[in-house]
Amino acid sequence: MTKKDWDEALNGLDPDLVEEYVANLDACPRKRSTRPYWFAAVAAVLALAIGIGALPEWSASPGTNSSNHLLAKPVYPVMAQYPILANYKDYDSYDRAYVAWREDQHQQYDQSEGYAASLTDFFQRSMAEFLQGSDNATYSPLNVYMAMAMLAETTGGNSRQQILDLFGLETIEQLRDQASQVWNAHYCADGQTSLLLANSLWLDSAYNFKEPTANLLADRYFASSFHGDLNTDEMNQLLHTWLNENTGNLLEEQAQNVNFNPRTVFALASTIHFTASWVDEFDSEDTKDSIFHSPEGDRTVPFMNRFLLDAFYWGEHFTAVRLQLTGNNRMWLILPDEGYTVADVLESGEYLQMTLDPGSWENVKRYGINLSLPKFDVSHQENLVDGMKALGLTDIFNSAVSNFTPLTDTPELYVSTINHAARVAIDEQGCVGAAFTVIMVEAGFAPNDPDEIDFTLDRPFLFVVSSRDNLPLFAGIVNEP
Repeated sequence: MTKKDWDEALNGLDPDLVEEYVANLDACPRKRSTRPYWFAAVAAVLALAIGIGALPEWSASPGTNSSNHLLAKPVYPVMAQYPILANYKDYDSYDRAYVAWREDQHQQYDQSEGYAASLTDFFQRSMAEFLQGSDNATYSPLNVYMAMAMLAETTGGNSRQQILDLFGLETIEQLRDQASQVWNAHYCADGQTSLLLANSLWLDSAYNFKEPTANLLADRYFASSFHGDLNTDEMNQLLHTWLNENTGNLLEEQAQNVNFNPRTVFALASTIHFTASWVDEFDSEDTKDSIFHSPEGDRTVPFMNRFLLDAFYWGEHFTAVRLQLTGNNRMWLILPDEGYTVADVLESGEYLQMTLDPGSWENVKRYGINLSLPKFDVSHQENLVDGMKALGLTDIFNSAVSNFTPLTDTPELYVSTINHAARVAIDEQGCVGAAFTVIMVEAGFAPNDPDEIDFTLDRPFLFVVSSRDNLPLFAGIVNEP
């Protein structure tokens, strides 16, 4: 929102409504003596008065009045819906709808070439860092990127520079433009494929915050803004509801583990919710039980089976196939060679070059592939602080040197947790995935006849769900399907 928008909205406010709101504020107890100089006085009324836009509809839990805490909400793109022929009376009307859908797709996803090129190192290093251990692991590089990009907007000095370095960029303007392009290149709500990205800013009502940074997060990151006493059950429930509604309720258990505390000054939350069908679905009648050789011993699990005539990829220590999902998305299935582990593949980073730029990959041949793939539903939750420190971020975790002045002049702030949860599940119909990242900031110290091969994922393997632009939406290890 521009300054002009704020001025016009303020001039149109009902003075009696503002006076009533301020009076209600004065009647409320505060846990600290300081009070915000702009959010508390008019922002909650202002957000309703100017009609900033509409969030995806969601219902707060009983006893949670979200309208009392919502300051701003973004306007999401409205996309033409994917046409289904059976819904049209004739081919001409269907063709017109299809052309409109295709044009809308091109407009939504028309981003500058190479806009995400600087992120390759972050993707490789972070996936190697956060996909570790013998258990199933799941991680959303795109979701964590978006959360950390928002965090960069709230920081200054070396705190910001370390985040820029992590993403291979020099200026906050470059990151701002890149994050906007990443968001727009992936958001999809066209009725065929769902890839929903949501962001939010949570502000404790007892502290002073700066309007321009909050507005920037709303304008450039589509971030909703909430404010209130964060150290209350009401605000925790509101956060849980927001996380659940924006992840399709796929991470309800994990969301319960995310809570504000008395030291929380502000928080940033980012979510991703993905639903897509296989372009060629598996036949459930072909699903058979078979043995999966997990680190904990052999297990009998249901395997989906299908024959496909498609590209077969390989690297120095792995082989791979990719399955097409609606919306030009895809799932890569990456199997380490005998004698090598998923960790070996992650460490080399070679697989990432393949998934980011498959058109340039030389080790590929068309085969008839007898694919046998275990159905899986894997989830993982982790505090990413230690991993981010290993990736080079230090200042934001140290209140003595951190800098959050773009958002608030409150001293001695630090990032206490980066709570990341992700879940990916596949079945005969397709793939669903969801992730959230919540950052808490606290006060304190034409082919020939192909050869035929078998590709059976009956031991730990790696998967990557990549977008239409080949960026990794999700990545994971299946040790126990």
